[in-house]
Amino acid sequence: MNKIIAAAVLASLPVLAQAQSNRLNPTADYALINGRVHTMDADSRVVSAIGIEGDKIVYVGEADGLKNVIGIGTEVIDLEGRMVLPGFVDGHIHAAAGGLIMLGVDLQTDDKDELFARIRNEVESNSDDVILGYGVRFNPWTDGNATAAMLDEIDSERPIYLWAIDGHAAWVNSKALELAGIDKDTPETVPGFSFFERDTDGNPTGWIVEIPAQMQVLTSLIDVNPDFMSEGVGQWLQRFAAAGITAVHDHGIQGMSQQEGFQMMADFEKNGQLPVRFVGSFYWNDGGVDPLPGTMELRAQFNSDLVQARYLKINMDGGDDKWNALYVDPYDDKPLLRPEPIIPVDLVKDAVRRADAAGIDVTRHCFGDLAVRTLLDAVEAAIAANPPRERAHKITHDTLIHSDDYARFAELGVIYDSTGSWMSFDPLLQSVSTSRLGMERVKAMFPVNRVADAGGVFSFGSDWPVSGYVSEYRPLAAIEVGTTRQLRGREDVEPLGREAAKLPLQLALEAHTINAAKGMGMETLIGSLEVGKKADIVVLEQDLFEVKPGQISDVAVSYTIMNGQLTYEKGD
Repeated sequence: MNKIIAAAVLASLPVLAQAQSNRLNPTADYALINGRVHTMDADSRVVSAIGIEGDKIVYVGEADGLKNVIGIGTEVIDLEGRMVLPGFVDGHIHAAAGGLIMLGVDLQTDDKDELFARIRNEVESNSDDVILGYGVRFNPWTDGNATAAMLDEIDSERPIYLWAIDGHAAWVNSKALELAGIDKDTPETVPGFSFFERDTDGNPTGWIVEIPAQMQVLTSLIDVNPDFMSEGVGQWLQRFAAAGITAVHDHGIQGMSQQEGFQMMADFEKNGQLPVRFVGSFYWNDGGVDPLPGTMELRAQFNSDLVQARYLKINMDGGDDKWNALYVDPYDDKPLLRPEPIIPVDLVKDAVRRADAAGIDVTRHCFGDLAVRTLLDAVEAAIAANPPRERAHKITHDTLIHSDDYARFAELGVIYDSTGSWMSFDPLLQSVSTSRLGMERVKAMFPVNRVADAGGVFSFGSDWPVSGYVSEYRPLAAIEVGTTRQLRGREDVEPLGREAAKLPLQLALEAHTINAAKGMGMETLIGSLEVGKKADIVVLEQDLFEVKPGQISDVAVSYTIMNGQLTYEKGD
């Protein structure tokens, strides 16, 4: 590790005497001792020391073995019992899109009066030409979605654009619709998938569904370009590092072209401003486009140390709130409804087979259990058709998995990725999801232990900045909810799925380290603390195994190291 890290850490931690050796070519730049080093290796070893040279780990074990790798100039740091883990890996995030969505006023509240008060305060205190906000939840709207008329009462002269909590809907006022040229005669952007909700006369109500229609309005209000996006993205990248994150799997660039998004991240790397490894995906949600050429073009263009285009991301369905998730059994509240997949199943299967043959792994948005089954079927067919290879196909969300499919993840080698902070019986599940699916299916959501017990690999992905109820990127928050199946401040609510559904802490830690690395095809480089792997490390103030599960997210990150470089240091 270079001396910049040593100097920063030494300023806040006690230093032992410099290690002495007569070796002419000492190896380690940096040695951490007296820690609780949870390696997340195949044996789940816990040791006390780790040595780092440059961007790689050169020693993992007990302190007395360091004599073989240290010498004059090695900095030896006493961690005084702090916990050491591989840097956290986020298996599903929209890091680039965060610079677009997470702007303006935070509207994450269940109280309508509080919601309107926040909007009103933003309007009164903000002189910008466009009022922006994010985090509008679904559960307060029990009698229909929010309308433009509600916002017009607050401000009818300036456009207001507010992102829903899931990022797949927006609430706007009449001025925003006017400036975008949206009226009763405007055709739907993507009929049946992305559209403007309308009243009985056909007039748009102010509620917009899915990204294509949302961007049709937003790009009429602001100039969404890489410069606009990069300022916000840069701020959030530093917050990721402060949360202990060292690698992310981006599941779809929005607000600009995919090439522009990857180039933005490449520019951050070039300028020494990228504190995480960025693995991205070609985002496919249009069945009229062949995704293979675009995926292969991005893979060829972006393959640096920190920025890589590796995956094909497929959008299969939507969510239960909009009745466009795909389920094996009908919706309880609309039993005759049979939503169509975003991309026809035959096209999906063909794309998965061809991608697999080309050595390209796929990841797919599958909210409902029928969508999950369809992707498993597609992977099974691809494996049967193509030669053997190392595969890392992944399904994201998987809020509901049919019991007949639990074992298929292990059988097919498909990684199950989902979001820890969603794994409680939160107000959205209590209201919207329960009305759509019934209590029995809701209580069976996120069957992580069932899939893991059958040999499947589970990884955590935040899906930040979008969510169903709480937008959360911090791995420790995901681990807390995953292990308690309860949301902070709602401990009186029964754990989702009860005791049997709570994740063991070891599994939860693996889900945000080695398993998430497997879901990016990078487990040989990151995800565990082993000799020869990249020096991606997070140090926590306390050992999580000695902390009450409901207090895990209170534990502070001491510092984060990525590629042998200090990316975050906790202040006093």
